[in-house]
Amino acid sequence: MTTSPKFRIRDAGAVEGDDQFVVAAFDAVIPYLTSIGSHEQWGTIPFSHREGWVDETVQQIEDSSKSSAFQGDQNKNGVLRIFIVEKECNADGPEYFDRPLAHYRVSSDRRRYLSVGFAFVRENWIPGYIESQKHLQILEAERENNIYLEVMVTDCRVGSLRHGAGSALIQGIRDYGRKKQKKAFCLDGWAGNDKKLVQ
Repeated sequence: MTTSPKFRIRDAGAVEGDDQFVVAAFDAVIPYLTSIGSHEQWGTIPFSHREGWVDETVQQIEDSSKSSAFQGDQNKNGVLRIFIVEKECNADGPEYFDRPLAHYRVSSDRRRYLSVGFAFVRENWIPGYIESQKHLQILEAERENNIYLEVMVTDCRVGSLRHGAGSALIQGIRDYGRKKQKKAFCLDGWAGNDKKLVQ
């Protein structure tokens, strides 16, 4: 799945170390959220320090990678798909990045793609905490035929190289939903801290 000349979207699990990238990016977002006053969203403890979280996340990436091999009805009803957004980078130019902190791949034509974010996506699924909000009117057609963007994170460690990655992810996931003829695209966004994360 492509989005723009700058960004590409691919399935998580396709490149060695994707699991480590997702864990590290989740950890890196905690100080950022704290810095903008949004620490109540996910707390202040790094995800990797939470009991069982790393194992669960690695398993989710493995399961997502397996489900991406199926193009039919197997990817319905809440099955998690994880997508990674990458930015093409020139290793010798001004976009040079610190290798120990970077997760990148080199394509067959020798282009370098730096992982800059990811998204957790489900089909035909509404989480229980949304279902319990009786004031939200979700049409039955939308409930049964949707793409649900559950989590989206860009990697704070790569600085300005991540700019535009969120938009690219959203566009790529919308395109994915259109290809699968979904009727609704739902986004989950934390509304705390005066909605700073969703503005």
